[in-house]
Amino acid sequence: VGLICLPEPNENMDGRNCVASGWGSNTLKIKKPQAILKRVEGLPIVPKDSCLKLLHNTRLGQRFKLHKSFICAGGQPGKDTCNGDGGSPLVCPSRNNPNVYVQAGIVAWGIGCGTVTPGVYVNVPYFIDWINNKLRARDIFLDS
Repeated sequence: VGLICLPEPNENMDGRNCVASGWGSNTLKIKKPQAILKRVEGLPIVPKDSCLKLLHNTRLGQRFKLHKSFICAGGQPGKDTCNGDGGSPLVCPSRNNPNVYVQAGIVAWGIGCGTVTPGVYVNVPYFIDWINNKLRARDIFLDS
């Protein structure tokens, strides 16, 4: 566990292969937190249109709209964040250097765990200007 870089404001993460972590369960059947920090690799950022189509096929229905403050990742059976992982990071390789990771998302919610329906994450790039304003108000300035 350590520091993570922040992405550029409104940076598009579509298609990047990302990593999530968390203390939550591995399946819906197990409700208790895990003793070992879980690392879920190979979670691609799913374009919003594709994600919305998959979400429409769930109990959310055809009228559901996904706000731009959210992104989707995953969608491979058996690879997902789950109950208890909320608030955990989703990190992706940076646009300029694949060896440097940026925080693309924060685990928010999903329909089940480990299904073909991607998980939904807070869209961190959407909030970068807000984050920077809050930091500046406290005289904290980040190097780019």
